[in-house]
Amino acid sequence: MPEVILIAAIAQTNGVIGDRGKLPWSIPEDLQRFRKLTLHHTVIMGRKTWEFDLQKRPLPHRKNVIVSSQFLKSNLPNVEFVRSLSEVLDCSDEKLFVIGGASIYRQALEFVDRMELTIVEGDYTGDIFFLEWRDCLSEFELVKSEQRNGYRFETYCR
Repeated sequence: MPEVILIAAIAQTNGVIGDRGKLPWSIPEDLQRFRKLTLHHTVIMGRKTWEFDLQKRPLPHRKNVIVSSQFLKSNLPNVEFVRSLSEVLDCSDEKLFVIGGASIYRQALEFVDRMELTIVEGDYTGDIFFLEWRDCLSEFELVKSEQRNGYRFETYCR
């Protein structure tokens, strides 16, 4: 079974992860970290993340897998639609990165081996929340934390 890694940026106080299909903050170092970690691997996302966040443009140099209950098809290279998360977990890639949104994060939690989180300090306005990440922290060990001005990178392993 491949390593399943959840990667997310989350507002520390209220669990916001998105606002109308966009990140509610601008942290260039977080985007660079995301790119570095996911490059040349499979990224798994929900349909809303695909349609609104990525605007139906695949992340380059990655296999983009979109989980949707709707029957969808794509002719784009490196894009695949699946009906359930379990279909993806049978993938042969050594690492699978779950990149959102909230529904896919919730579905993936039981399979996650590692979490790469950016914890953004402060309250943010948003319409998408990922509150469950706190509930499962007891199942993980914090193995790395890097404090920055206004945010920190944390790595958790199960």
